[in-house]
This record gives sequence, structure tokens and C-alpha cells, in this order.
Amino acid sequence: MRNFLYISMLLFVALTAAADIRWEIQPEATNVSQRSRVQLKVIARWSNFEVFSVRTPRLKELKGAEVQDVVSFNESRPGMGKIEHSATYVFDLLVTNAPGSVVETGLIEVMTRGPEDQEFSSSTVPGVTLNVRKSSFLWILPAAAAAVLLLGALFFLGRKLVPKKEAAPEESLEDECLRELEECKELRLKGDSGAYFEKCENILRLYLRRKYSIADLEGLGEKEIMERGLDQRMIRTARELCALSFNVRYADCQTSGQEEKRFFDFIKEILTRNRPCRVSEEDELYIK
Repeated sequence: MRNFLYISMLLFVALTAAADIRWEIQPEATNVSQRSRVQLKVIARWSNFEVFSVRTPRLKELKGAEVQDVVSFNESRPGMGKIEHSATYVFDLLVTNAPGSVVETGLIEVMTRGPEDQEFSSSTVPGVTLNVRKSSFLWILPAAAAAVLLLGALFFLGRKLVPKKEAAPEESLEDECLRELEECKELRLKGDSGAYFEKCENILRLYLRRKYSIADLEGLGEKEIMERGLDQRMIRTARELCALSFNVRYADCQTSGQEEKRFFDFIKEILTRNRPCRVSEEDELYIK
């Protein structure tokens, strides 16, 4: 009986430790150049059959760089009698400090919520320091300037000899996302619901981030929604569908064909509604 209690206590401690979320900070490089871009990965890892939630970390004490973009993705892999989960946030940083100084992230604020928690809890993890090195290619600047002037002269001379061609219209963000959205149909026909919802969610989050600068959909407050003039119904529906996608991929939630079609139609409606209208040669222009 005593051995049984001892083994039970060890098993409980092991399961509790397995439920802890471990944070890793991985900079792309420790030595960077001024005005260059460097990626910083903030990764949350945990081993558990329960579903944990994490929000986009915040670099409140960042010095010497600016955040240009944040991309996130989740992964789950089976392990030895457990499932290994990870949530990765990739920060695209633009170095602004001068050579010879440093870039400091400071303490990084992270927010997590367990399966039995009602609200997210905030904590901090140690950040990293990056050295801003001096460029070793300053000697090529005069040569590069001379080459640019020469190419510019040749370009203007060539324009007089070569007939001007009409440039092809640049693909809009909406057209790009619509093209990727069409690829989701094949996943749906194959019956791969997890991959289908994941791709639809990635397309939706990518569009909201690039179109409306929404890096953290779940953390967007009502006041910020009103200040940006965003459609509250669109944000509410986007959150609902992303939560459904999370449950399908990580909680074995069974969905119907109607819900799959609803996700597809919602994204297509947003893209089609915001798609820019190009003027063709057949269009009649009226000037009053």
C-alpha cells in the first residue's frame, strides 16, 4: 500500500511538471547590422493532453529596434505517451541603433491560460541582447554609387531606343489570398479537416495582419476596434472561426460540411468585398 501511494505521488508530480509551459527565446543572430532585419523567435512548449492557450508575447522594453511584423504558428507532435505542443511567435525586427551599440529586448511579457483558468495570467521571461556591428563593406559605397549612375544613364538612353511596354497589373493582396483560398478546396475534398481549417485560418490571419495590422486577433480590445473603424461583426466572426479551427486541430472536434463551407465563404466574402476594382479599356469614364 505504501509503495502504491509513493508511485501515485511520483506520477502526479510528473504529470504536473509535464503541464508546465516552457518558454524559449531564439534570436536569428547575436551580431546584427544597422538598418538590417533580424528575426526573434519566442516559443512556448508544453507536454500535455490538455489544451493550453497562449497569447502573442509583448516586447514592452524593446530598445534599439522596431517590430515590423509578427507571425505565429502552432505545432503538435506525438511523443512517449504524451503529446508535445508548441506555439511559435516570430518577431521581424528592424535594427535602428547605431553601430557599436546594442539591441535589448528587455523582459518579455507572456500571457498563458490553463484548461481550468478563467482568465489569462501574465508573467515575464528574460530577453536577449544583440550587438550592432560596424559594416565591413563601406569601401564599396563609392563604387556602388558610380555603378548606379552608369546604369541610370544607360537606362535612360535605352528607353529612347526600346518601345515602351505596358506593365502587367500587380497582383493585389486580395487576389493573392483568393488564389491560396482556392487551394483549400482540394483539402476539403480529401476529407482532411485539420489541414483544411489550418490553411483557412492561416489565410485569414495573414490577410488581417497585412490589411489591418492585426497581429493579435484574440487580444484586440473593443476600444481599439472602434478607434480603427473596424467591423465588429467581422472581428467577432473571425475569432469564432479561429477558435473552431483550434478545436478541430487540437481537441478532435467533429465539424459538419456546413461549418467548413461557412469558414470558406466568410473569407471569400471579405476578400471579394475589399478587392480593388481595376479600370479596363472598355470602361467609360464620365467627367462632370
